[in-house]
This record gives sequence, C-alpha cells and structure tokens, in this order.
Amino acid sequence: MKGKTGPVAEHLRPILDAYLDSAVALVGCASKGIQRYSCEFDVLVVTGEPRPATSLELGDVSVDLSFATEDEILTPRPERAVSMAFAKPVRDASLVLSTSIAACAATLSASAEAASTARLGATLKALGRAEDALAKGSLIDADFWLLASSYEFASAYLLYKEAVPSPSHLLSQLRSFPGGSAKSFEAFAVSAGLEGASRAGCGARLEGVTVLHDILRGGAPQGGSEWPPARTAILSAKAEELVTRKELAECYSFIGMELTDGVTSLLRARPKDTLLTLTSGDGRLIGERLIRQLGLVRGDAQVRRGVAVLKESAAALSKRRWGPE
Repeated sequence: MKGKTGPVAEHLRPILDAYLDSAVALVGCASKGIQRYSCEFDVLVVTGEPRPATSLELGDVSVDLSFATEDEILTPRPERAVSMAFAKPVRDASLVLSTSIAACAATLSASAEAASTARLGATLKALGRAEDALAKGSLIDADFWLLASSYEFASAYLLYKEAVPSPSHLLSQLRSFPGGSAKSFEAFAVSAGLEGASRAGCGARLEGVTVLHDILRGGAPQGGSEWPPARTAILSAKAEELVTRKELAECYSFIGMELTDGVTSLLRARPKDTLLTLTSGDGRLIGERLIRQLGLVRGDAQVRRGVAVLKESAAALSKRRWGPE
C-alpha cells in the first residue's frame, strides 16, 4: 500500500463524506501506532442500524470497515470493549466515542478477562472438534480445527495480557510479554504448524487463500460484503511485506488466520458439510491441490501432538499459573 502519509482524516475523506452524521474512529494497529507500511486502516463507523463489515481501497490506502450501533458502542461486548479502550476518534460530534473510550479504558482489566475467557472456551470447543474428527478418521478436519484452536488460544492469551490481537503481528505480540510467553508461543507454534513456514510455504498458502476468497465470493450469500477483492489485496500486500522482511513465520501465521476465517465461513454456509465431504464425492468443492496449498496436510502424529500441547497450555492459562521462563 503506497502513499500512506498526511492526516488520517484526508485518507478517510470518502468515508467521512459517505457517513456525514456518523461518528468515526480508528481501531486496531493504526490506533496504537504499531501499523506496518502495508497495514490497512481499521475504521469503525457508528451507524443507526447494523451493517456487515467490508474492505475497500481508497486511492493509495486500504480500509477494513466495520460498523456498530450507538448502543453497541456504549455497551460493548468484552472483546470490542478492549479494542475501544485504545480507539482514536476521527470524528465524534456527539461524543459517543469519547464516552465509550473513557468507560472502556476504565474497565479494561475486567473486559480483557471476560474476552480471554470467551476465547479460551472457543479454544477448547475447536480442540473438541479436532479430537472428534480424529476419532472419525477425518485427518483433514482434525488438522483444520487444530489450526483454528491455535488462533483462539493466541487471542485468549493476548487478551489476558490486555492486548488487542493483531493478525499480522501475532507472533511478535506473543513474544513481547514476560512470564509464560515462551510456553504460550511454543503451544501456538506447534498447534499452528509453523514448521511449514518458508518462502515457498507462504507463497503457496497465499495462492490457496486467494482461490478460497474466489470461492467465497462466488458462492457464499455474504460474498458481496465480507469477501470483496480489496480484502484479498490487503492480504497480499501484508504478506509481501512480511516476506520481504524475512518474517516468514509471521507471514505463514497471518495467512493461516485468513484461511481459518475463510474455511469457517464456508462451513457455516454449508452446515451439513465437513472439509472431508467438501474435498471428495459428488459435493466436492475444494480440490486436493488447494488443500496442499493451504498447508492442511499434517500427519496423524503431528495433529495429535498439537492437540495435546495446546490442551495442556489452555488448561494452564485457565488456571493463570504460568511458571518461570
């Protein structure tokens, strides 16, 4: 992404003009000043009614655009409350954002604890699905659900540390906390399959997720909003920068989170299917080549080890008993 200099409001002028009566804020990396050159702006718009999130390109910058009603901003769910504690208003004539930010900052610890607990529950649920898939002999589904559980766990750990998880910074975030970070990082690395991180692995996974985005745009009911071409462009720009910086594990992890979102959305749209049924038989939607590109090819022993390691670390996190490094 080129040319991201100058006042934020100038970059976001089309959004400010499109939503003239709405409060607008920066959230995510840009609100905390840790964005990379390739990072998009994460923008929150306060609207009168719920709207689906989307991605778009505005000249030389890209934007991930999300929406919330005033009630959702003033009484946010825990994970949004953590994010709102670090938000930066761009326009706030009604002071709804300032009110929310002050309240969320004051209750950050409680919100982070609640959000971490919810993510930890999601970790265990995904691990249960991985174990169930192993019992049924569906290694591809077990591999995917283990991958999904790894990101839930990473988010649970970071939220416990009162940090907002940033997909393209996840590994550096996990490394940044003393006391237990080595254990959490090892659990994440094993369960996320970071041994597959290489220049070739990142390239193949990026190509696979690009194909997955095409499938979602073509078949999912929400394709027009959740999976626009700009989302693929943002993913590619970030991945390219990470590879250029030789942050291959970070890149592989980041693209892995995107594939997890994509596959989860695909399975949600086809609730009677599993990855196994989607890759075989008359209902085949995903080919073996795409599965290889996505990196969902771990063997039985690797998946079982990942499940065991992550289950142990999740139990430790639930007890808040991280030992010395």
